[in-house]
Amino acid sequence: MRISRLVMTSTRWAFNTRQWEPTVSDWVKASQCIQSEEKERIGKFVFKKDAKSSMIGRLMLRKMLHRRTKIPYADIKLGRTEKGKPYLMNNTPEGCEKLSFNVSHHGDYVVLAAETFTDVGIDVMKLETPVGANSISDFFHTMRRQFTQDEWVYIKSGKTEQDQLGNFYRLWCLKESYVKALGVGIGFEVKRLNFLIKSDLPSVGQTIDTTQLEVDGQFTIHWTFEETLLDNHCIAVAETSSNPVKNPFFEVLTFNQLLEDSNPLSDPDQKYGEEFIKKPERPKLQR
Repeated sequence: MRISRLVMTSTRWAFNTRQWEPTVSDWVKASQCIQSEEKERIGKFVFKKDAKSSMIGRLMLRKMLHRRTKIPYADIKLGRTEKGKPYLMNNTPEGCEKLSFNVSHHGDYVVLAAETFTDVGIDVMKLETPVGANSISDFFHTMRRQFTQDEWVYIKSGKTEQDQLGNFYRLWCLKESYVKALGVGIGFEVKRLNFLIKSDLPSVGQTIDTTQLEVDGQFTIHWTFEETLLDNHCIAVAETSSNPVKNPFFEVLTFNQLLEDSNPLSDPDQKYGEEFIKKPERPKLQR
């Protein structure tokens, strides 16, 4: 685990949900620290994996907002835009007027990025064969319209199918991070984006920001893309800054760290915890 050394304008956090096996007590405690409508929404997930990722994402947001804005934990009120992006409903304290934040989850990790002076979006993808795909070539065929010709050249430049899949996920993370920073949600035509890869992905725990972007054939000058590997997951952070923080390492948090300084928003709900324990961990793979 590499502890973040960012200045106070930046936050980069990650949480490994695969390694977290909450007890009934843990789940009850976590559910007390989120808003009632979020608790209800999370309770509707069929699988533990999805419920855990959503719960951790909400706890990350509340911890970050409490730490960055100094708003009392129990007073923080989160809403969602029409496109589903979370936002702070409270009056923003002085110095935090331009606070931007985003959460993503896939595979084993939930990740968060927050910036004070720039718009930010984040995406994470586990480097694994897509569930339900008959083959990597069939999967690529299905996704052929999402990438430009130049991007497909980069994807296919991998020496093996696994290398090509890694290139694919790298570009997909970049595209999603940009769209999420814009806050436009589903419906944005990602083929409008052409990412220019300038260097290989870094070693695990390192970060690069050399990738550039063209939108509708026009080169962008005010966007920076941080790319990081965390275990076998690639992470992309898009931000509207031409002078990003160098080496923005992700701090991997524990459940106890997430609940530091938290305050319950509701009474304990034992039944809610027991219902969670009964859920299957994840869908069974079809043979």
